[in-house]
Order: sequence, then C-alpha cells, then structure tokens
Amino acid sequence: MIKLIQQFLDTSATDPDDRRRSRLLNVLLLSLFFFSFIGLLATFAYDIVESDPSIRTLYVGVLSMMAGIGGIYLINRYGSGSLARVLFVLLITAMAALIDEPQQVAEGRSLLTFAIPITISSVLLHPSASFGLAALSSAIVSFIAFRLGWIPNLFAIITLFVVAFVAWISARSLERSLQEVRTLNAVLDQRVAERTRELAEALNENQAILEGIADGVAVFDNTGQVTMVNPAIVYLLGRPAEEIVGRGVDALLGETVNAENREVIRSLLQSRETRRAGFRFDWGRKTFSASFAPVLNDAGIATGVVAVFHDVTREAELERMKSRFVAMVSHELRTPLNAILGYADMLKETIYGALSEKQLDVVGRIAANAKRQSVLVNDLLDQSQIEAGTLALCVAPFKPIDLVDDAFAGMAVLAQRKGLALTHHIADNVPPLVLADRQRLHQVLANLVNNAIKFTEKGSVELRILRPDAEHWTFEIADTGAGIPAEVRQDIFEPFRRADDSLTRREIGVGLGLSIAKQLVTLMGGEILLESEVGRGSTFTILLPLTPADKE
Repeated sequence: MIKLIQQFLDTSATDPDDRRRSRLLNVLLLSLFFFSFIGLLATFAYDIVESDPSIRTLYVGVLSMMAGIGGIYLINRYGSGSLARVLFVLLITAMAALIDEPQQVAEGRSLLTFAIPITISSVLLHPSASFGLAALSSAIVSFIAFRLGWIPNLFAIITLFVVAFVAWISARSLERSLQEVRTLNAVLDQRVAERTRELAEALNENQAILEGIADGVAVFDNTGQVTMVNPAIVYLLGRPAEEIVGRGVDALLGETVNAENREVIRSLLQSRETRRAGFRFDWGRKTFSASFAPVLNDAGIATGVVAVFHDVTREAELERMKSRFVAMVSHELRTPLNAILGYADMLKETIYGALSEKQLDVVGRIAANAKRQSVLVNDLLDQSQIEAGTLALCVAPFKPIDLVDDAFAGMAVLAQRKGLALTHHIADNVPPLVLADRQRLHQVLANLVNNAIKFTEKGSVELRILRPDAEHWTFEIADTGAGIPAEVRQDIFEPFRRADDSLTRREIGVGLGLSIAKQLVTLMGGEILLESEVGRGSTFTILLPLTPADKE
C-alpha cells in the first residue's frame, strides 16, 4: 500500500526544490480528489432521499472539480510541474471566489478561503508568490464589490496582504532551512565518503598485516565477541573462521583449556585499560604464549581487545627437557659430592691415621670446595624443580625463634670473621607458633642473610620479624653494605643474573640464590621487596600470609 502511494506521489522532476514542490502538489491533489469523491457520494445520497432537481448543478460542479484535479495531476506528473502548480493555485483561488455569495466576498467574510491559496502559493511556487496571490485575491474582491456598486473593503484587502507577508516570512525561513540542511547533508556525505574510503584503506592495510602475521590474532569487542581473526589462528586451531567469529571466548578456547587458564584469559579480556604479554598456557597438546592489548578509537576510548597467540610448544618442550636434564644431573652429582665430603671428614678426624699440617690443609680445601659444589648442585636442582612445577611445600607448625636460631647457626661464624654485628628482633604481636614450610623459609632467610654478610664490609646485619596486620607477617633483612645500583635492581631476581661490580665478582656463585628465594616466596603466596641505596646498604622485605598454628 505504501509503495502504491509513493508511486502516485512520484514525479519526473530532477531539481530538488522542484521535486519537493511537485510531490507536495500531488499530496494536495490526491487529498482534494478523495474529499471531492466523498462529497460526490454524499450529494448522490442526498439526491436519492430528497429528489431535488437543483442538486444536479452540484453534481456538475463536483465532477468538474475532479476532472480539473485529474488534469493538473497528469500535467504535474508527466509534463511541467511549474505549470501544474500555477494552475492549481488559480483553481483554488477561483474556488475561494465562487464558494460564497458575492455579497459575502465583497464584505470580506470570505477572507479565510482566500488565505488558503495565498499560503499555498508561497510553498508551491515561491515565497514571494504569496504577494501575487494577495494582489489577485484583492482584485477579485474589488471587482465583485464594483459590480455590486459597493466600495471595496480596504480592511479585507490589507488583511490579505498581511497574510501574504506572514506566508512569505514562513516560506522563506523554510526554504533557507532546507537549503542549509541540503548543504549540511552534502558536507556530511562528503565526509562519510572520505571516512569510508579511509576506513576501507585502513581495513585493507590491516587485513594485509593480519594475513601476514604468523601468530594467531583475534579481535574482541567490548561484549567479548570475536569480531575478526587472521588465517594463522585458523591454522593453529584447525577450525574454520565461521566457528570463531561472532562468538565469545569460550567458543574460541573450546574445551581444551583448563578452567583456571580460561578464567585468567577472560579477566584479561575484560581489563581493557592494560596490556599483558607473555601469559603462557596449554591449549590441548600445544602451548601458547598470549599477549593482550586494548583497541582504542580516535578519542582514546577502548572499543575492544586484540589477543595475539604465539605457538611456543617447541620452546616449552625444550624447557621441560632442560629442567629434567638439570634435575637428573644435579641429583646424580649429589652422590659423589656427598662421598667426597664424607671421606674428607673421615680424613680430618684421623680415622685412617694422623695427617700432617699440610695434609690437613689440603683436606680442608677439598671439603670447602665440595661444599660449594654441593650448594651449587642444590640450587640447580631447586631451580629445575620450580621450573618444572614439581616443587611442593611441606607446611607444619614451628616457632619463629627456632627458625631464626637455625638461620643464624651457620651465619654467626661468617659475621664474626668480618667483624659484623648479626642481630635479630621478633615483634611481640608475632604468634609464638605458626604454620608454614620451615625448611623452604629457612632456605630463603639463610640465602638473604648470607648475601647480606657477603656484601657488607663493616657495620651490621639485622633480621626483623614483624606483623604489619592480622593477615600477614614480614621478614626484613637489613644491612649496612655497599647497596645495589638502581639500574640492576630489576634484574637481580632473574636466574643467573648478578650485579656487575668488583665486589660481586669476588664472591663465588652463579646468581641463582635470589631467583630461587623469590620463586619460593611466590610459591608461598607472598612477595619480596627491595629497598637499597648505594653506599648505605639494602633491605630485603618478605611479605607472607600469616597462619597461626592455633587456627589450623
């Protein structure tokens, strides 16, 4: 129905203003035709009831009106729209003159009927056409008045020109508004075309980049739906793009990623303001390293997240093989080292006979070097177990004071040799009995205290055990040594990393102690912090969750 109406309203005009006026004329013509038809039916019904012969004159008038409307419609649609609009205005002006008695027209009581063509002419023809119709209507009113021998009604004529003025202002404002809208639309169309071209170029460039990347790429919108993937991820997963695009992260990951890693990935996709790189997880039989970054629009607002998946299956397998090899070699080295230490102790105890002073010195050197090698082997074994994820904690109740005594037992002699004060302090609010892995905690403290003594030439080394809140306890190892330069502080916890200065080069080690200490603390659910100033010493702080033994 709507299509049919649109077809009746359509015209052949090409100019926007001419087309608008012609379509408006068609609306008026069809409306008048409809009401004329209704009037014809009403007249016919009245004629049947009253059988008034004079009603046939009204028939002729209505039919003539409908014929005129039809002719103007055909001219407007297939001929000249301007001519059709002029004829229509003249038609309704003639209707305004003929619809009332001549006396009423001359007296000015038909002003409303003349105001209609004046107003319509300003819209259908031109804003200034309202004055022409006002002049024509005034001429008609004056002509009828002269025929009746009356003086023309000046008030009625002035009123017609006032109506023409108001119609002119309104129509001109409408024309200007339409022109401004048309200009604005043209500018917007141009901007849209330019932006569309830029977006198309950017999409083509981005598509070329995505297709050239060997890593899998998936773009997520703010609702967590995948909007774009590259061919690499289709190859890596062995699934068509249709099964990924338009779906959520669960559809992308499938059932091969465990619940813990799935939750981490989901949280990384939701945090659109931060970047995360190097998150490693198992995806079926493969191992992937994932990086996440927000997608920002021109205003800097996050519109989604791009995730890049790099297949590190081969690297992960090599790392596992390396860890297994190191663990196996370290374990095999412990047996001969323990044997060397045992035989050295028996020689020092003169079990096989008395030794000379020179022989005892040699045996002492053998034992010292064997102990150093044993420490190195133990560190390598711990590192390999941590990397392989096989190192487990053994939680049991113990007294913090006993932990301090054990850690200081082997360190007191080293401190005395260097003339250092080795002290400790345990806060009163620290429980007398706690739950933790005493052996691994002792390993961490012994490593940090030993390092503090190594790199402190004078002054003191202090161990403080504090309880900053009800849920945590801390270990602070403070020294008055050389301090650690700022540029190397971020690297000292990495495996096989050591500060490159003369003091560290004099000390024996491969740089695993601090790395193992940090990884053990992390495994215990805590963190290790460092404050240092070159020339004034360092303070290592271990923050751990506290579980008193009475809450077991």
